[in-house]
Amino acid sequence: MMEKNIQNRLNNTISILGDLVAFSVLGGESNLSIAEYISTTLQNNNIDYHQVFNSSEDKVSIHCRIGPEVDGGIILSGHMDVVPTKGQQWSKPDFKLTQEDHKLYARGTSDMKGFLACCLAMVPHLKESKLKKPIYLAFSYDEEVGCLASEQLVSSIKSAYKEQPSFAVIGEPSLMQTVNGEKGAAFFKTTVYSSAAHSSEVRKSISAIEEATYLIQWLLGKMDDFIEQQDFDNRFDPPYSTIHVGTINGGSAVNIVADQCEFAWDVRNIPSDCIQEILDCFERFCEKKTAEKQETVPNFKIKTSKQFSIVPSLDTSENSEIVRMVNSFNGNESTSAVSFASEAGFFSKAGFETVVCGPGSMDQGHRADEFIETNELKKCLSFLERLSDWAKTGNEANMNYEKI
Repeated sequence: MMEKNIQNRLNNTISILGDLVAFSVLGGESNLSIAEYISTTLQNNNIDYHQVFNSSEDKVSIHCRIGPEVDGGIILSGHMDVVPTKGQQWSKPDFKLTQEDHKLYARGTSDMKGFLACCLAMVPHLKESKLKKPIYLAFSYDEEVGCLASEQLVSSIKSAYKEQPSFAVIGEPSLMQTVNGEKGAAFFKTTVYSSAAHSSEVRKSISAIEEATYLIQWLLGKMDDFIEQQDFDNRFDPPYSTIHVGTINGGSAVNIVADQCEFAWDVRNIPSDCIQEILDCFERFCEKKTAEKQETVPNFKIKTSKQFSIVPSLDTSENSEIVRMVNSFNGNESTSAVSFASEAGFFSKAGFETVVCGPGSMDQGHRADEFIETNELKKCLSFLERLSDWAKTGNEANMNYEKI
């Protein structure tokens, strides 16, 4: 019976996925169109929901509760936006679902509208079930450009309900494996300001480009320190915190000492390292540099700004209840860690036991001809079916499933 239900839901899921991928909402763009589609689905199933708008009200996150007002429920979360396809060589339509054999092609199929489609396909079943523990859906915007909605969404979930959820599953593509560790991430922009001069007077002035190179060397040296000190977490590849400079721009002409230079850099930290501490250490170095250079150029300064809030790392214990639950629902026996960041760290930081577990593979995400296999959707639907069984009993010990 469950196999027949899953097949019916699979067909419905594929239909919903076709609708979702047709919304070509990129990170940073208004997502009201896809949010309206999701809201309508919830309305059609008589489910009350909350909207969490940005300040200009052209973007919105959505969350809802299905089930009773009792503590101990679980959040299923994903993002509505996708990355661009411009510049990629697609052989299939990028925003129209194409099915070939057991693969479904379109931007966002793996990352991560496949998970959203599975959740929405399960809504009627969840609504009809006599749940003893609530299941929450939480869908965000602008995840792909820095998890910009995450803090506000999590805060709204914590304040909107009298009861409090205990767990969260972030449906990023993991081939339905249980991911309990993620690196954090932060993006910065550093600008060096100096004073222009003729290039023949380079040692009488101070080149902003030259000073920027010293700062970059400090950052790369900091990463070398992590390696030299063997500050490793071997769950990750690479097993240390990384610092990377992605762009640099400065100067106006070859014969003019540059009065400004800007570079963008990021940090991706293992859970035992703190991004804020790395930034603070860099800022102290910049302050020392500034004091030295202002003796020659009084208006010399260095300014570093965060491009968005620091994305926290995820480090959920292998012995946590959420790991045991998700492993039992999927028949997994172990956990893994990934080097990319997601919204999972925000949910964990807010006090929810959190893992990443979703259909599809990040090997297909962000690439041309992105796809998800239908069997991945089927495994996700089986997972959600078993999750609903848990919510109906509220007793994890009764859930002992064989591997799918």
